Amino acid sequence: MENLTEINKDVSIVAYYFRQGTKRLRCFPKRMEYDGKSVVFTEQGLRHPTRKGQRMIHVFDMTDGNADYRLEFDAEQLTWKLVYIADQSYGPLEPQYAAPKTSAAY
Repeated sequence: MENLTEINKDVSIVAYYFRQGTKRLRCFPKRMEYDGKSVVFTEQGLRHPTRKGQRMIHVFDMTDGNADYRLEFDAEQLTWKLVYIADQSYGPLEPQYAAPKTSAAY
């Protein structure tokens, strides 16, 4: 992944929940509200549960077709965190992450 920007901030997520037979409900993020932007996820990458201390954390790698996102869902506190954004095509979220502008003469 290129242009990795670490975020580590809580975000608002709209998620779908599905039941598979007698198994527990499975959660999938569909849309995210962050920094005044609405991001609609088009594909899911890896999804895996892990532990941070005593807490169960579900990690989701998602994409909107333009950028890749890593989200963490804290199953105990029921909160979502945006860990990072990679390969942003719409530009950096913060000015200090902006690439220097170059003028190419052809």
